[in-house]
Amino acid sequence: MRSPIASLLVCAAACSGSTVDRDVVYDARFGETTMDIYLPDGDQPARPTVLFVHGGSWSGGDKDQFFRMGPRLADSGFVAASINYRLVPDGVFPLDAMDCICSLAFLRGHAAEYGIDPDRIAVMGYSAGAQLASLVGIASDDPELAPDCDAAAGQSLALPAAVISGSGPQDMRAFWNDVGPDKSVVDSIFGGSPSQLPDAYDLASPITHVRPDAPPYLLIYDVLDISGNAAMRDALVADGTDAHLMEVAGSLHVLEEGDDPGEYEVAMAIETPVAWIAIEDLLFRTIAKGGT
Repeated sequence: MRSPIASLLVCAAACSGSTVDRDVVYDARFGETTMDIYLPDGDQPARPTVLFVHGGSWSGGDKDQFFRMGPRLADSGFVAASINYRLVPDGVFPLDAMDCICSLAFLRGHAAEYGIDPDRIAVMGYSAGAQLASLVGIASDDPELAPDCDAAAGQSLALPAAVISGSGPQDMRAFWNDVGPDKSVVDSIFGGSPSQLPDAYDLASPITHVRPDAPPYLLIYDVLDISGNAAMRDALVADGTDAHLMEVAGSLHVLEEGDDPGEYEVAMAIETPVAWIAIEDLLFRTIAKGGT
């Protein structure tokens, strides 16, 4: 008898026919707030969904980082949405986090249109996007992060069903200390240092929001990469959350890979085969069950 995970892996390799709806506006007030929605073939209602938040040091990057994983998830029966959000300097925290929460509200509000089950949405991010995804995963209902976009109507939102955080900081004070002598990159996220804006740094740190009702977490990182992921896993587990940590050895912050030894391509560690198996395992145990 084939296991559920094996079935998902087979589908990822063999299913086809997914489509993408590009540049869907989730907040019409800003030019950056758009998403690409990858849709499985067919018209099955109430499908599990993955919301992806790109990286880029909070000041760069875009939703195209998901161009490989989006179709792969859609071919496996998931709706997958990859978002753009306001970047520094326009997206100084908490505006970037509010955009991410607004995009979650948009998917829930347009669930019937896209065949989404609003109660089965996972959030995934990489690098800066991992900090934002982890924060949305554990604090989307925090009144201090409630967005004022039409989709959210100024209300805080129920937590998503699962979180996948790849190579991102979980404690922004610790991250500020770890980045080296040039703190300007982190200062620019908030408009100042931890001593100047302690409440903002705490609000942006997923580890300060750990709670017993947090959704399941998968944290993926390289042991030589951004610190704090093990502490986040331990804090979640101590509070009773289903949380797992995966180390992808040798990837550092990005993975250089290529078919030819002389060719290199920058890729996310969450795209490695071992990480993909862990991601599919989490998605099946949390949002795919009963739907796909």
